[in-house]
Amino acid sequence: MIKILYIEDDVMIGKTTYQLLRHEKFEVDWAKTGLEALDFLFRQTYHLVLLDLGLPELEGLDVLKHIRKKIELNKIAVIIISARDQSRDKIQGLKLGADDYIVKPYDFDELVARIESVLRRGNYASLNELNFNVGQVQLFPNTHRILKDGQPINLSTKEWSILEPMMMYPNQIFSKQMLEEKLYDCDDEINSNTIEVHIHNLRQKLGKDFIRNVRGLGYCVETQEK
Repeated sequence: MIKILYIEDDVMIGKTTYQLLRHEKFEVDWAKTGLEALDFLFRQTYHLVLLDLGLPELEGLDVLKHIRKKIELNKIAVIIISARDQSRDKIQGLKLGADDYIVKPYDFDELVARIESVLRRGNYASLNELNFNVGQVQLFPNTHRILKDGQPINLSTKEWSILEPMMMYPNQIFSKQMLEEKLYDCDDEINSNTIEVHIHNLRQKLGKDFIRNVRGLGYCVETQEK
């Protein structure tokens, strides 16, 4: 199923489009502010983003810049949906990396056709294609698979919860508290050394230098180029 992040602060427009997208059998998350959109992008993986420009907290173009700046998010298609109909707005959005630009008000059937067209051009055929690579390690978020040198690696649920955000955002430092928050959905109690134990296990499976300890700050997975 195609997974879409819909970013729109107008509740009336948003509710209608959200329901229609769901009716078309898309899996949809709806963010109403720019910062909420970044939070969704941090926690989930998507085929496509439908992006309004005039957003509270963080402008839509800034969200777009964030998506295109992150190498691991570049696989996501982006369609801007905006009331800004000037050529300069369209040109700016496309130059910053949008795959298409639709002016409000729009016909919903046209929106669906544009979505399908963009996905075909990008060859976003299935969520299995969406993956994050660091060195010889590949992470497939929606099928919960990890490959090292092409060979599958078995991770526990907790190990996955810790590794996934670090693979999605390499070079970013995650504090111990941030990683503990990823384990809150697990039933077991989180002890003071829980993160250290899981980091140790991950290093045994992926390589002792794969996860770096940043003294006093936390942990990160590093790429060759930052």
